[in-house]
Amino acid sequence: MKKTLVFYVLVLALIMTACSGTEAGAFPTGKFIKAGTTDYGLAFNKDGTFSVFSGDATFVKGTYSVDGNIFTETSNDGGCKTNVSFNYTFDGKNLAFTYVGDPAEDADCTGRNADFNNVTYALTK
Repeated sequence: MKKTLVFYVLVLALIMTACSGTEAGAFPTGKFIKAGTTDYGLAFNKDGTFSVFSGDATFVKGTYSVDGNIFTETSNDGGCKTNVSFNYTFDGKNLAFTYVGDPAEDADCTGRNADFNNVTYALTK
């Protein structure tokens, strides 16, 4: 009886681990190069931080959160007054963003829209 119970607990733990969302469907991390450029991009880290870079220079560092397929830049760097969100899709190579919300609410943050609105990035090595 104890062996059966231990077996079911182990099976349940394996199922919960497999369904935790840490693999498929998780927001991708790594360095991404903006389509149409050779050295401008975004680097996303597992700890919820990201940076905007051009070549070896990093000129914006920020934080983000993800809920389902909604990406939100939460650090409000560069004059941003709101936490504006973007739908994202990732096909294993390309990461694309599309604005969600009212553009008037984010009018002071043109850099964010330039980096995320209707923009695609390709995953590097």
